[in-house]
Amino acid sequence: MGISFSEPERLKEIFDAEHREEWQKTSHIMSSLALRENEVIADIGAGTGYFSNLFSQTIKSGKVYAIDCEPNMVAYMKNRFSESGFAHLTVVQSEADDPCIPAGVNTVFLANTYRFILKRNEFLQKMREQTAPGTRFVFVDFKGSHARVSPQMAMDEVQGAGFKVLNFDAEGCPDHYILTFSAA
Repeated sequence: MGISFSEPERLKEIFDAEHREEWQKTSHIMSSLALRENEVIADIGAGTGYFSNLFSQTIKSGKVYAIDCEPNMVAYMKNRFSESGFAHLTVVQSEADDPCIPAGVNTVFLANTYRFILKRNEFLQKMREQTAPGTRFVFVDFKGSHARVSPQMAMDEVQGAGFKVLNFDAEGCPDHYILTFSAA
């Protein structure tokens, strides 16, 4: 039985599980991002806020936007990040076909999200429109038999939307790839 994205408490058991490092190698993802203290990052499809939480521990003078299109996840994150220690983290409601990226973002991050976007070309175009030249984009998603969108398909779609692939890491994580790109 699948778990609905409208059930944040149940998803927290999966997304925020202590063994996530084992199946995703989160430390490698964080290392490859090389976030700066003043980074302004948009975590698109943030879910329960797993990565947003990690980003907020590194980014001290910048800003973290935890963005999701599922209202129950947004409500969950607003509650989760309501403490004063998260003053630099803002939760944003997006749309399924619109990432709703706030102005000033210099890194756009999607983990385990790209495969769920139905109108990916339109979504990619909106990502371009909502960001400034020089913005870095990072997709982390499944490779191999678990991939709904293969790594090659993701690269082809990104390039077809006018982006330039900067790095493709298929080895650093057990079941995931990291695709880094920018506007061409």
